[in-house]
Amino acid sequence: MKLAGIKNLMQKILLLIKKFKSGDWLVILLFISLIFFITKYYWEFPQGQYLKIEKNNEIIGTYSLNQKNTFTIDSHMGASEIVIDNNRARFLKSPCKKQYCIHQGWIKKINQTIICLPNQISISVIGNKEQFDSINY
Repeated sequence: MKLAGIKNLMQKILLLIKKFKSGDWLVILLFISLIFFITKYYWEFPQGQYLKIEKNNEIIGTYSLNQKNTFTIDSHMGASEIVIDNNRARFLKSPCKKQYCIHQGWIKKINQTIICLPNQISISVIGNKEQFDSINY
């Protein structure tokens, strides 16, 4: 029974494909490639220059990504370690249970952020000027 249903579905798909002409395929291919290139162009954020570290909504400091350094930030749950290396940053250690902040990995593009909610520490990559990924009115 199931094999006959699959065969029937394949025949319907082949009939649908045969209805398309070569110009139709050209237009479909053109739009797919246009969507791919526009998406890649607009979703590519530039490389960041600085790392902003915040604890309890207060800025701890802004550090250049062009260095190799490790920071230990003490908070109410314990100490979190943040590493800057090779123009990127990440959480190395954190006292929280689920370790989501550590699993986020490296960030290096403007507007990328990692937040450790239980420990109330966040790190964000910023540039020389403000970059917005959306604007609210």
